[in-house]
Amino acid sequence: MNELVSIITPTYNHEQFIGQCIESVLAQTYKRWEQIIIDDGSRDGTRDIAAAYEDERIVYIRQENMGIWNLNKIYNRALELSHGGLIAVLEGDDFWPDYKLERQVGAFSNEDTVMSWGKAYLTNSKGKPIMATPADVRPFMNRSKSQTLRQLLFQNPIPSSTVMCRKEALLKAGGFKQPSGLPYVDLPTWLELSLLGDFCVIDEILGCWRKHEGQISSTMKASLNEGRRYPVEFFMRLPEEVKKSLGISVDDLSAYIDLANAEFSYQSGRASLLEGRWGDAENEFRAALDKGCTKTRMKALAGMICGRCRTDVEWLTAVTKEPRLKDLI
Repeated sequence: MNELVSIITPTYNHEQFIGQCIESVLAQTYKRWEQIIIDDGSRDGTRDIAAAYEDERIVYIRQENMGIWNLNKIYNRALELSHGGLIAVLEGDDFWPDYKLERQVGAFSNEDTVMSWGKAYLTNSKGKPIMATPADVRPFMNRSKSQTLRQLLFQNPIPSSTVMCRKEALLKAGGFKQPSGLPYVDLPTWLELSLLGDFCVIDEILGCWRKHEGQISSTMKASLNEGRRYPVEFFMRLPEEVKKSLGISVDDLSAYIDLANAEFSYQSGRASLLEGRWGDAENEFRAALDKGCTKTRMKALAGMICGRCRTDVEWLTAVTKEPRLKDLI
């Protein structure tokens, strides 16, 4: 297969990272690509770095800042400018292994495939790998459309930096989706695509997802937390025959969302302890205690005790196998 791949790269204030992002595309062993970089009004040196690349396959466009609440417009502008039959996603602070495109394009030789994804390395701000996410993709492989949709309603395991979509399907879905109040486009878009065809999951590292302080401000946390309820809204809009095929109910989704929100509260509490915000940490751990599963409640209780002792709870990662938050800096 020798399809042109259009790479959509939204970027904003990524002067520390955009160079590595572009270099990882230039290093691809698969050469039939174009990279469309949409700079959402960066106020740092992103423009100078990105615009300096003279490869004719790289298109750099700077626009007035639209912000995170208009991400779908940024993504869809790049989609409109694309020429390839396949669309890959690579945000300006992420990067790829050099084999990513070559490994993935073959998945679309099956005409039923509308999207492909795989594992990503979660890295710190310097690009050092911390862990693979998800750790195991085998439970998501070789699933029917209804099985994929059911899994996505409960959990979004898909790292955006690993995604490749069939452009025709993405256009049929109406492009990248961002329902009002959600500061992201990934899950709403993947849900729409899951109704149109199969997802091909590849058991390899296909992207590197960088964690750093500038990604999402603390003011976004409440919106991210509330956004976990979007799958319920999506499920409610499905045709009755599709709902029945999934074998789940609104109550099932709501119960899972409560558990996910409790875990989110615990993780927020961990971060608050590291920042010395003891009162905030206590409130977040209380929320985790209120609706969490047994494991989350035990972690939250340990966090609450540590908070009252004015220390962090990172020692617990030796038991939970979670990455230390300090390693993500």
